[in-house]
Amino acid sequence: MSSEKVHVRSHGCMKPYNWMQVGTWILLPLLLLQFFFFASPLLPLAASIPCSIAVFFFGALAAYKGYTTCITDPADDHVICHLNRQNEKTFVDEEKAEEEVKYCFACETNVHSHSMHCKFCDKCVARFDHHCQWLNTCIGEKNYQYFFETVVSTCLLVFAHWACLTGIIVAYFIGWDNGEISGTEQRAKDWFGANQPNVVIGLNLGFLTIDLISEWLILQLLFFHLSLRKKGMTTYQFIVKDNEKKRMESRKQMDTKRRRADHMKREIEEGNIFGRMALTVGGWKGCGCIDPIRREMREEDRAAKLAASKAASRRSEMEHVKHDDSDNDTKDGITVNPIRLNGYNGDNGVHANMGKNGTRNAADTVASDASSISHQ
Repeated sequence: MSSEKVHVRSHGCMKPYNWMQVGTWILLPLLLLQFFFFASPLLPLAASIPCSIAVFFFGALAAYKGYTTCITDPADDHVICHLNRQNEKTFVDEEKAEEEVKYCFACETNVHSHSMHCKFCDKCVARFDHHCQWLNTCIGEKNYQYFFETVVSTCLLVFAHWACLTGIIVAYFIGWDNGEISGTEQRAKDWFGANQPNVVIGLNLGFLTIDLISEWLILQLLFFHLSLRKKGMTTYQFIVKDNEKKRMESRKQMDTKRRRADHMKREIEEGNIFGRMALTVGGWKGCGCIDPIRREMREEDRAAKLAASKAASRRSEMEHVKHDDSDNDTKDGITVNPIRLNGYNGDNGVHANMGKNGTRNAADTVASDASSISHQ
């Protein structure tokens, strides 16, 4: 690495900003100002005070949680240590130091195996979840909880704002059929002495539409992350798994198409009209139950799952037997090697397959599952 210090985005309040982040800075104060000037004055005093407290409390909470999410640096501890030229042993926790690491060529240092490099922030993020464009910062292990709380508090803010505007608009139109003026309409006429109730209500209707769209989007995001938390997954892991699922479905569709063409060719050569009809109709949407190709593939999948289940059962039985043998061989504080040695010479106690130096190398059969994800 060059002697010149690398500059990376350590938090979301650093430049460059993006338009979605600036939009967040504008929309949140705008909702609060709109409620203060155009919604709260139309409510009765008994409702205006508690509604105002609720809306501004959730607004302040959303702003605080969002700010905390932005200023928390989610970078991998090894990256922070590397950039600050600190001793890694004194900076990284002892428990984390024992974790498996991998080398990041962009950060030019070792990082934890669960870290991912973000191309927007130009750094590896510990347990990378995603890069939030609305906050313009990476979400990872260190700030994910703050991000989740930001989503929840923003959802509550928009819901409270929407509920107040809905009550105002419904109350405004009560009594129109009888030609009466409701209390809300009268307060709208008296609003700052402007005598423009339609303008005031029209503005509230516009923000009610914004609330409905925002609440729908935020609820989708909230339920998505609730599902991820239940599954113990990150957004990145979900995307990788979903892409793999789509690739498998694509390969399956290509295989189905190839098989259909081969079967159709054979049916044409044999002159089987009914077979051709079954292949043609079976390829239509909703006719999979009579499709010979898909029926054939389902049988193959069932056979493969059955074979895998039997193999897993055999492995489990072998491990159980091996464990029992190990327990039986351990007696009086003396542990006997459970591996059965073929060609053992009982007279001199030496194995017949030993090497020249009288030593024998045992084969390790430990399987290691390591998942490595390429840098973006």
